[in-house]
Amino acid sequence: MTFNEIPADNMYPIFATEFGGSMSPKVGAMPWKNLIIGQPLLSKMSENGSLTLITSDEQADALFGAGSQLALMIKAFRKNSKSMELWALPIADDSTSAAATGTLTFTVAGTGSPATLAVNGTIRLMISGQSCPVNVAAGDSASDVAGKVVAAITAKTSLPVTASASSGVVTLTAKNKGGFGNGLDIRWNHNQGETLPDGLSIALVAMANGGADPQFDDANVAQTCAGNWFNMIVIGSSEADNIAYIKEMLDVRWTAMVQQTGVMCFSLNGGNESAFTTKANALNSQEIVLAALPKSPTSGAEKASALFGCVAPKALNDPAAPLHNWAVAGVVAPKRDDREDPDGNNRLLKSGCALMVAADDGSVFTSRIVTTYKRNAQGVQDDSFLQLETVLTLSYLRWYWNNYLAGKYAHAKLAPDGSKFGAGQQVMTPSLGKAELIACYEKWEEAGLVYDSKGFAENLVVELDPNDPYAMNFLIPVHLVKQFFVSKSKIVHD
Repeated sequence: MTFNEIPADNMYPIFATEFGGSMSPKVGAMPWKNLIIGQPLLSKMSENGSLTLITSDEQADALFGAGSQLALMIKAFRKNSKSMELWALPIADDSTSAAATGTLTFTVAGTGSPATLAVNGTIRLMISGQSCPVNVAAGDSASDVAGKVVAAITAKTSLPVTASASSGVVTLTAKNKGGFGNGLDIRWNHNQGETLPDGLSIALVAMANGGADPQFDDANVAQTCAGNWFNMIVIGSSEADNIAYIKEMLDVRWTAMVQQTGVMCFSLNGGNESAFTTKANALNSQEIVLAALPKSPTSGAEKASALFGCVAPKALNDPAAPLHNWAVAGVVAPKRDDREDPDGNNRLLKSGCALMVAADDGSVFTSRIVTTYKRNAQGVQDDSFLQLETVLTLSYLRWYWNNYLAGKYAHAKLAPDGSKFGAGQQVMTPSLGKAELIACYEKWEEAGLVYDSKGFAENLVVELDPNDPYAMNFLIPVHLVKQFFVSKSKIVHD
């Protein structure tokens, strides 16, 4: 028998007992952190910030500015999960970039000079999915209406735009510079039955002409995140360079020598089916998730944050459980006429879009959460990493097995089968390694992560490395459970 703490050459009289947990290692829950990368207001942070643990919506507003991209993303995530560990990484606006702008032009029909409204009423304005009602009164001119719109927008600090008025025209300016403002949804009368007051009309020039997003490479995001394992990462940018940068960072983290597996999510502002499928078809990675709900008024950055906020706690509890039919809070459904039909939803999924859908009452639910992975390295169609559940389950199994071995055999010796060792000697052998692996697999099967433990035992390989006397090799042929998404039935009758 060997001891770890009691020295073999001790001569001083002592009754010593040490503890060891190697007989019953407890792997416990997988560590799980979430990260949101987004832009704060320049008035709050003119330079890039550091990783910050988020504990409240109020903290997000105070640190990053109400209505900033980053604060809105944090709130969207936390609407779906307040208990998950959430970190934020603020990336300052590019000071040389432009902020997107748009206009609302108000016109009042009438004979007066200036023409005025004949009735009281309400403009049911909606900006980036947030309701911003504006009350108007009989006798208001177009300039009066524009002034009231500006006052309402200014009072609602959580909006991602500021407003100014001149001669009946309201100019909207994105609070953040860069592409986030492009396509921010501006609309009115979104809900059924809403109408403008009689005599009032509005002309919209959509939000556009925002400059480039701040570059993650220039902000040294990978270096800032080094040493921290983030399971789910949401980015506010949809620019190709920033997506590629995070993918490259995750590629390194997925390797066997790092093993900090993670996935990222982003989305698009507004966008029709074609915009989403075009973006998804240009990507091919099990690490990238494109959250899709075409023509939703909610910003893309918030859609992506809400989706991962919804699925993160489910994946932590059971990585193989279907991420299907869960309510996603904080995302506004498209108008009924703008919603995708089954064919459109199928095209979105086939292109690699993680699909959300809207119910009749306007609630938003997850449908099928796929990654953008569609082809293998040879360019051949491949679905082996298509489902996010597959990626999450593989990540969990690797983490569990490595931690099981490290916890139980941290100080083990290594020898071939057939040797006879004294009691208390901890010696790893191929047969022992095989037995431990089968035991783990049976636990995974009980948890509903894998199946066919008998076939697994027959096909796994455990051997001493022929080229390294200090290593043992494990071939682990897992059979992952799948998710029940499709039921195919045929009813026949006489």
